[in-house]
Amino acid sequence: MSRHPLTRLAPAVALLAVTALTACSSPAEPADGDVLRVVTPYTIKNLDPLQQGLWAPEWGYGELLMRATEHGTVEPWLLESIEHHTPTGWRLDLKPGIAFHNGNPLNAAALDAVFEANLSGNKRTGSLLAGAVVGTDGPLTVIIETRSPTPNLPNILADEGVLPVYDVAALAAVPDRTDDAAIAAAGIYTGPFTVASLTPDRLTLKRNDAHRDGPPALDGVEVSFVEDGQARVLAVRSGEADLAFYPPTEALRNLGDDVRVIDATANPSPLRGFVNTRGPLGDVAVRRALALAIDYASLSADAMDGLYSPPIGMFPASVPYARQDLRTDTAEAARLLDAAGWGFRDGIRAKDGKALTITVLSYGSQPDTAVIATALQAQLSATGFAVEVRDVPANYEAMADPAGWDVGLSFDSALGTTYDPLGRLHDFLHTEGQYNFGAVGDTELDHLLDELSATFDEDERTRLLDEIQRHAVAEQAYALFLADRPARVVAAPAYAGYTVSSVLQHVGTATGPGAS
Repeated sequence: MSRHPLTRLAPAVALLAVTALTACSSPAEPADGDVLRVVTPYTIKNLDPLQQGLWAPEWGYGELLMRATEHGTVEPWLLESIEHHTPTGWRLDLKPGIAFHNGNPLNAAALDAVFEANLSGNKRTGSLLAGAVVGTDGPLTVIIETRSPTPNLPNILADEGVLPVYDVAALAAVPDRTDDAAIAAAGIYTGPFTVASLTPDRLTLKRNDAHRDGPPALDGVEVSFVEDGQARVLAVRSGEADLAFYPPTEALRNLGDDVRVIDATANPSPLRGFVNTRGPLGDVAVRRALALAIDYASLSADAMDGLYSPPIGMFPASVPYARQDLRTDTAEAARLLDAAGWGFRDGIRAKDGKALTITVLSYGSQPDTAVIATALQAQLSATGFAVEVRDVPANYEAMADPAGWDVGLSFDSALGTTYDPLGRLHDFLHTEGQYNFGAVGDTELDHLLDELSATFDEDERTRLLDEIQRHAVAEQAYALFLADRPARVVAAPAYAGYTVSSVLQHVGTATGPGAS
């Protein structure tokens, strides 16, 4: 792992930072006033809500029916209330007086259209709410009948990727859905900021003076897409940006007093290892040995300089159903591999003439994953694993290919940002899960997940979650949980009081210089 001081990297990377930012096209608005300048590695590819609508609540130009809080709960956002009157029946009441940016009201008819558009055009909505029937019951009330009991519906509606709320009729009137300028002009969202422009390099927002909560403190927001982590941090240090999101650990070494590192206080983001069961990790003994051979404490303390913390298992200790399933035991790992017929040959374990070689994927937008992957390579060699590290531009795209990887690193919580264990468990570990990249196919686990999805009683849900963790982590090692990282930004002095959101709500009406 490189230990070069940041000052030695500064000339080249500072040039990259300035080039990346000045190359962005000039924003349509705003040009003056209090404009927050942000750099992030994640590019907003277009303004089509069914393709890229998840970014709208993050950057303040859109809102959701529900939202997660920093206290481990979800609460109504655009809704006034949500309640279930039968195991499959829900009543959703909208807040009065909500308008899209174009002035059209968000009423029951508009919300009904939002559900229909997402159920037919959003894969994630179709997966989680398949078969749902939606209707109106008054000017601000929508009734939902789900195909089966859905106790986590409030959490689902707080998920930024499930039900982006937008003016369906206004978008339908846009002749070309690839014309971002036309979509911006259609004013289809509801947030405290409106979209002035979107280019390949930058999203420019201006404040929405007509927002129901009043005008935002900021005049606008400029979100620049800069993949290089060092460049993002140096953009703040050079005065080109106010906030750098997702700073790599390497860039935090030797920072001066000219900037401040700010961490969120809740809901750390765990680095997960998706496990591909198609190759050598199809053997449960190899999977369990892999999990036992990892020194979790060293990953956080040494590889990440103490800026991460070791996890205890699938879920954080802050939730009542968390289990302590992670431990390091290289001797037991060796016994498992010996018993499974993996013997040493030239320092690497092999079986039937085939070396125990696994490929670990890191990805460019999160450079810390490359550091962790390299540390894993060194740790696992002592147990006889030969680890190859492969860095890819997009981890989900790479893991969608069944070949070419065995462990895929990703910052993905088992709770997500909506504190919903069911949604992520189903996505990642159910045979039919949308993001079951590792091809987990376990009828016992599927049964437990299906039972959880129909259970409202909290005590029974806790029992089921304990069984799911025991089976998926302790017994089968279908996933790795490597290190926990708090949501973090590097801030310029004017934003030293910025509050980092652990639930991906980066900008709101109160955001501004000196705000806390």
